[in-house]
Amino acid sequence: MKAPYADELRALQKTYASMLAADPEPLRVALEDLGRGPAVFVGSGGTMVLANLAARLHEWTARQPARASTSLEFVDLPQMTQRGALLFTSSAEHPDAHRVLADLRRARFRPAAVLTHRSADHVADVAGPDVRVVQMPPLAQPDGFLATGSILQMVVGLLRGYLECPMFDDRLPEPAEPDTVLRPEVVVLTAPALAPVACDLEVRLVESGLAAVQVADYRNFAHGRHTGFARRMDDTTVIALSDSESEALANGTVAVLPRGADVRRWHHGGEWPQALVSLLVRSMRLAGTEGPRAGLDVARPTVPAFGRRLYRLPLSKRLPIHLTGAVERKLLALGTGEGDEMRALYAAAANKWSAEVAPQRFGALVLDYDGTVCWTSRRRALPGGAVCEVLERLLESGLIIGFASGRGQSLHRDLRRWLPESLWRRVLLGLYNGAVRLRLDETLGDLRESTPWSTSIVESLAALPLRARLDVQERGAQVTVELARGTLHQGRLDELVRERLASTGVPGQVVASGHSLDIVAAEARKTLVVDATAELSDAAVLAIGDQGQAGGNDHALLAHSPWTLSVDRCSADPTRCWYAGNGREVGPDLLVRYLRALRSRKRGFALSGLEVA
Repeated sequence: MKAPYADELRALQKTYASMLAADPEPLRVALEDLGRGPAVFVGSGGTMVLANLAARLHEWTARQPARASTSLEFVDLPQMTQRGALLFTSSAEHPDAHRVLADLRRARFRPAAVLTHRSADHVADVAGPDVRVVQMPPLAQPDGFLATGSILQMVVGLLRGYLECPMFDDRLPEPAEPDTVLRPEVVVLTAPALAPVACDLEVRLVESGLAAVQVADYRNFAHGRHTGFARRMDDTTVIALSDSESEALANGTVAVLPRGADVRRWHHGGEWPQALVSLLVRSMRLAGTEGPRAGLDVARPTVPAFGRRLYRLPLSKRLPIHLTGAVERKLLALGTGEGDEMRALYAAAANKWSAEVAPQRFGALVLDYDGTVCWTSRRRALPGGAVCEVLERLLESGLIIGFASGRGQSLHRDLRRWLPESLWRRVLLGLYNGAVRLRLDETLGDLRESTPWSTSIVESLAALPLRARLDVQERGAQVTVELARGTLHQGRLDELVRERLASTGVPGQVVASGHSLDIVAAEARKTLVVDATAELSDAAVLAIGDQGQAGGNDHALLAHSPWTLSVDRCSADPTRCWYAGNGREVGPDLLVRYLRALRSRKRGFALSGLEVA
């Protein structure tokens, strides 16, 4: 049986203290990844408090568009060229959460993360390996019917993750004198910065049946809602929220309300993080006061039978699945939106490409590595067993395979770990985006020593405005640039680097991967690996990558010839760089399907059974 709500309230201080002491880095890393572009924050019920707060923090710190979304709203959203997502779910077991996680697995939103109390392995079974899972510490007291400790915990986590030095009191405020009995209807007036508190009030009072609640900001209340309030004033309590910035507006609004109105002023004059947490806890305590007055323990209400059935209603079986196939991905890359004319053009191009590739015979295969052969989030581990198995089979059958990657010595080392030595001579490497080329059976020297070219790149970057927060790794053939931890958003980093190199006249090209920027010599390119494998095989080459869009680090590779496939993002070119899946699979999962479709024929290998639509 669940503990009484009073136990949850008593445990809040311990939960709060443990979260202030917890390591903020795992959540901060996830938020940094999301901060590179627009994002959706997904909640349900009480966790909409978190979704609203995270969306506000995202826009104010990363200066990227954000929105809070319910699960149902989320699965109805279209895929965009770039948009990340963060799901708040304590148990990760609800049918709604499973449906959201399934969408994250299909890479409709990237980067993607989950904030939960479950382990990463547990969530990965549904979300897939490329979704970042941030596991919260155990609660001092498990939540009952209303999410309480978990909300406070995750609010503090978000504030610490987004803000460099958020101001917090050491202890939560002591309980104030209990409010008098609420009237049947409650109007919560709020400033935008305190909207998460208003959301929490609405959730607690409505879900417990303690009051009917409507939320309005101070000025929206002035546009007509005041008339409805006047008609029902005797049945309505007004709770007016304010902090130091909104105090004058709140005072002015409350001052003009009729004297007979039941108005409760909830104000905190400290810094915004302190005010947010303090007023949120007051909302939690209000439910603990009002519940007993109504003869109810809000942690243990009587849930009707239909409510249980409604709560467990499987979302996946009652909604269409939005799958982003080949044509949709081309339209995304084109950036013109939906339209019958362009859809028909790409559908015809897909049919033409499928007809032309069917009789084609390939003697070699060139693969991008991170995001294609292995998941980007697991790039330091060896590829999955299915990928290794099918690549080994193709090599044994006579196919020559090249790997074109931004990696250096680590790729040479890792391939030797899982490929049999007898096959090494059939494998060609293009390290540092093709700047260094050799066969796998050849010895690789030390590539870490700087060169005059790499030193000139590093010196050129010294004047960048973000230089103090950049992690610049210099190697002789490549300079890798990443934002250091603690910098929440990438913004226009790739453009800034290109502009800086152009202004200083230092030759170099910038390519963006899923996790960094690589600067290589102007003559280095992944397509050199295609040319080299074509010479070795004396036949056509099939190339596969995951970032084929303009600006992606596989764009040139997948634009080099018509015979190219993407396991995720495509270019707008209708003659090449096609996604040949149904939208359910991406990355290494889809690569396995591609590779299994390569069948040995008399004059080489043919693609058989792939659908481009």
